[in-house]
Amino acid sequence: MAIKTNHITYLQMINIFEVFADEHYEINHFGNGDFWEVVENIKLGDGSFDYTNYPLLWVVDAGATFTDGELDYSFQIIVCDIQFDKDGEALYENQIKSNMLLVYQDLLAYIKINPVFKGSSVRIFEGGTSNGQSFTERFSDNLVGWVFDLTIRQAINLNICEIPKS
Repeated sequence: MAIKTNHITYLQMINIFEVFADEHYEINHFGNGDFWEVVENIKLGDGSFDYTNYPLLWVVDAGATFTDGELDYSFQIIVCDIQFDKDGEALYENQIKSNMLLVYQDLLAYIKINPVFKGSSVRIFEGGTSNGQSFTERFSDNLVGWVFDLTIRQAINLNICEIPKS
């Protein structure tokens, strides 16, 4: 007997992250890609940085794992701000870390209550933990923030009868 579940695709997950970033008051930019693209993605045509894009939320793919009846999407979530604002006034590293930690907490809450997950067999982060590491003076524009590991686990039905056929 097949178990019917509401599957959440990779594209839906990226969209959930992007909608969160667009709706969050403190986030000015969202991106998805490799680590090196964090800074490159927000440069202006002349190669200078567009400081209005900070703070930002960036999602790095960290793999997908299939096990018997489950699929884990793994992501690294970067939430960061620039150490100096556009007028050159220094911002305090600890204040930025504190703010970005709160943004990530908001993301976890947003995912947990997101209607896409209602009625599905999706669990957020294995064992109730999501580990993060703070960083300072990272990349070429002195970013300060956090990188978190986030795993989204869902039940899947590995059933040949579910394969779309023509």
